[in-house]
Amino acid sequence: MSSTLRSSSVHAPGDVRTARPFPPPLALALVLGLLGAVAVSAAPIVDVGSGPGASGSIVTASIFAALCALVIPAAAIVVARRHPALSGALLAGAGALSFGVAILDLQLFVDAIDANRLELFRPISAGVITAGVGSYVALLGHALLVVAGILGLVVIHRESERDGYGSAHAAEYDGRSVGGRIGAWPTSVLILAAGAYLLSLFAPAFDSQDPIFLARSLVDSPAASAVGTALVAVAVLIVTASALTSISPLVGAGGVVGAGVGALGVSGTRVVAGLASGDRIGVGAGSIVGAIAAVVIVGVGAVIPILSARREAAAAEEARPVKSENQAQSGGSKKARRAAMIEQAREAQAHVTKMHRIAGALGIGAAVSAALGASLPILSLPGGLAEPSILATRIVFVAAIVLFVASLGLWIPGRAVAIRPAVGTLWTTVVMGIAAVVQPAVIATDVSGVDLGAGVYVMGVACALAAAAGLALWFAGTAEREEIDTSVEIEANSVVRLLAGLGGVLALVGTALPLYRGANHTAASITQWPWGSDAWGIDTWGQLLVGVSVLLASVVATRSRPPRAVALLVGSAISVSIYLAAGPLTSSRIPDATVGAGAIAAATGLLLLVVAAFFSARTTLSMHAERR
Repeated sequence: MSSTLRSSSVHAPGDVRTARPFPPPLALALVLGLLGAVAVSAAPIVDVGSGPGASGSIVTASIFAALCALVIPAAAIVVARRHPALSGALLAGAGALSFGVAILDLQLFVDAIDANRLELFRPISAGVITAGVGSYVALLGHALLVVAGILGLVVIHRESERDGYGSAHAAEYDGRSVGGRIGAWPTSVLILAAGAYLLSLFAPAFDSQDPIFLARSLVDSPAASAVGTALVAVAVLIVTASALTSISPLVGAGGVVGAGVGALGVSGTRVVAGLASGDRIGVGAGSIVGAIAAVVIVGVGAVIPILSARREAAAAEEARPVKSENQAQSGGSKKARRAAMIEQAREAQAHVTKMHRIAGALGIGAAVSAALGASLPILSLPGGLAEPSILATRIVFVAAIVLFVASLGLWIPGRAVAIRPAVGTLWTTVVMGIAAVVQPAVIATDVSGVDLGAGVYVMGVACALAAAAGLALWFAGTAEREEIDTSVEIEANSVVRLLAGLGGVLALVGTALPLYRGANHTAASITQWPWGSDAWGIDTWGQLLVGVSVLLASVVATRSRPPRAVALLVGSAISVSIYLAAGPLTSSRIPDATVGAGAIAAATGLLLLVVAAFFSARTTLSMHAERR
């Protein structure tokens, strides 16, 4: 590679520039993204809500929303010629958020008075409000942004196949994930900000004293609003995870900034609207937290290339004296080099071992706390009344035992690397079991004199420890990847891709549908709408957490090396098995219970995951045989 910028093909870590025509998919993506942003910005002017019950939009909120919509396509256009991958990543991150907002737009056509979209229109009376032309313009705009995001992913994929993609100034950072390049603290801040944004969407967006304008929490919202908001939250998490696992700092930065600006367009617009609405409508705490979290996401995303470049430059500077010394001593430093390499390998292995043990300790703590909480009183009853039996505690015990055993494996020298991927989904089963216990406990507190017992609070600690274990497992996986030779790409078996992907989807569907049903009642599912009518649907959210984690693990398995894929698929299969075990453990609470659609879908997904793990294991054995 030439040392001059004129003839070098690699100019920045993670970005490739060569003399080539402008990518046609990127050109189309930029046009659609700009048209979509313009349509979203113009929607309030074109009369979104019509009828006696609607008034014009709050101008400041409309302007803020328009700026958030326009800034990403504009930035993508500016950097498109020099950095096509960055341009595509910006559009992809914004497009992911736009899909959820497009679902929010559907509420304008169902029952516009409950849409709470003050940047589009404001309800002023209980009169009829019908979707005007602006509603169609807004929906079309967000749809165009989604398509632009998909084309942005196509551009990123094409750029990733070019030589030099994921390169770094220091050789040890070549092919390393963004999370490993920027360090633990920025990664932690970004993950925590994404989590905070997720939680902020559960709270009411506004504080309303206006009887016409009802401010509801997520679980109390109408279907389109709730689903759209949930998709926005999931999009932020998925984009954040994808950015941190990318090997290109520019792509990771673009995705995070695009998603962060989109998130700010949702929560920040609500803050501006609440401040400008007058005395009867104020800003909800959830919107404030969400806006702050979105600003943090954008800030961290913007400095990803800078953080990465600094760490790479420092690593290259440290390596340069060693290189000069080696050249000077030429024939007499082989032993010194070998000793240095051995020492470096030992330090790296010690770091990986430390991360495994931290994750294992948190997993053990979560399992013990969950089992202890399930053993303690769940309710505090007056007058010495006998506590009713909550069958869901059985799920907690099963999940806690499995997590405890798996977490112990993280302390076994030489085996933790193989076990760690499997534990990545198991911690969610503990949260699922606790959610199933908390659901009836919260309902019971509606009775006078009944309060939550000590067991609920102990299980709350268990949930926090389980989530911390999941985060520690993420960091442990990043540390492992830094020591893996990724110079040779291994293509996943097409059969594994199909089986694992379909199995993950069916597992998610299974957790969304009821495990069993009776004549008058069913197990928890998304079909019991609205979830907010029954203690916020805590048990349903717990099930969906397992389903989403299994789906993500199965997708990651299709892109992992066979040994890691086997562990991921086995852990996913065990998680689905625990969910299925909840059927016979708790179905006796419903007379004449029969198998539900969730059990059938989850069982089918379990079978596919097991078969996919089998094929991955065969690939692993074949690799070992070839090495021999």
